[in-house]
Amino acid sequence: MSLNFFFFWFIFMIYFMNFFSFLNSLLILESLSLLIFFMFVYIFFCFFSLSMIMYFFVFIVCESAIGLSILVSIVKFYGSVNFNSMNFLMF
Repeated sequence: MSLNFFFFWFIFMIYFMNFFSFLNSLLILESLSLLIFFMFVYIFFCFFSLSMIMYFFVFIVCESAIGLSILVSIVKFYGSVNFNSMNFLMF
């Protein structure tokens, strides 16, 4: 369990150090979601019902769909996924 916790904090810190690409931020958020999922599986498999994991999957799929739609709209608007080339006042 502590190794999973270490990976969670490591990826969490990488997320906040990422200033360059929106796509990298989405991939890091998905890896954080997977780590949280594995923690939920460990906790819920031992103690609770597995139906809560299905609710978690619904939220993860919605989060990834929203992130992908934002990524597509940014690429259409700016022509790039780099944060450096974006002017957020125009968005």
